[in-house]
Amino acid sequence: MGSLVKLGATLAFNPMTMVQDALASVRRTAILIVCALVAGLIVLPAIGCLMAALWIFVQERLGPFWAAIITAAAMLLLAITMLLIGILQSKAGKKTRAQRDAPRSAAAASLSALPPPKAMLETSRSAFRRNKGTVLLAAGVAGLLLGQDLLRPRPQYVVEQKGRRRR
Repeated sequence: MGSLVKLGATLAFNPMTMVQDALASVRRTAILIVCALVAGLIVLPAIGCLMAALWIFVQERLGPFWAAIITAAAMLLLAITMLLIGILQSKAGKKTRAQRDAPRSAAAASLSALPPPKAMLETSRSAFRRNKGTVLLAAGVAGLLLGQDLLRPRPQYVVEQKGRRRR
């Protein structure tokens, strides 16, 4: 309570402190926005290069058809991950002020972010019930792809014409 009185007295007799703090906060926010935009401009071509590398890697082993499908699946997975992170972050902003200001250790924060085990189990069960066909299809395709040893390089065969010998 005493610190609140001191803060009120400081702001009442020196309002420039509040203006200076606000200017510093605006400056830090502007720098953060510029850095985030520059990082985004750097990350987007890097992701494009990774997708091109994946395409080339898969095309050499499986052909152009599977290269397109696997690269598209990787891009969809990345997009869905980004969407889920955005949704979780937007919901995290609705916490009360007391919850946001409470200091916690990293372990306590990570454990408190998880829902109760029964809720997680029920959520996963209901998600499986709603998407049973998709999950089973994905498991079947994954089993076929992983069981066929498709990523192993294939030997290259050379057909020689009769009468001509290679040296």
